[in-house]
Amino acid sequence: MRRRKQRDLLFVGLLLVLLVSLVYQGYRMMWPHTEGENAERMLFEVAQFQMQVLGTSLADAAGSSRTDELNALKLAAYSASYAHDRLAKTFGDGAVDPLKPVGDLVNVITEWQIGGNRLLTDAEKDMLLQYSQLYAGVMPVYEKLLSEDGHVIASQAGQLKKIGKELAKTLEETQ
Repeated sequence: MRRRKQRDLLFVGLLLVLLVSLVYQGYRMMWPHTEGENAERMLFEVAQFQMQVLGTSLADAAGSSRTDELNALKLAAYSASYAHDRLAKTFGDGAVDPLKPVGDLVNVITEWQIGGNRLLTDAEKDMLLQYSQLYAGVMPVYEKLLSEDGHVIASQAGQLKKIGKELAKTLEETQ
């Protein structure tokens, strides 16, 4: 009789543990924990990294003498343009303007390369140098584009837009 009581208590105890476990699992499914990072912040970090890569590629390309030496710059400009455009679309409502001159740089380099591997003209070299110098102003602004809570800082977005216009003007002067 004593053994039977012990087995019954053990059975009831296991049943209780199982029931508590099921209730806990149900509770967790109803209110999932959000331990992931903010997707907008992560996209911003990717775009910021791509913009830094472009800055480095521009500095390297400023000393180029031939069109085939601009392939890395073209790829970096495409990647930066793509990442920034996605960031601008994520925030919507014109909070961040797309940096069209970065994408346009890809087109300019492609036009230069259409004729094959050739020497860069002095005007083309000057444009790359000017563009590189102007673009150097993007990174300090870009680093401050988002606040700690993930909102776009309007003054920084305005500054970025201003630099974008100067970059566009530099490209137009070459063509």
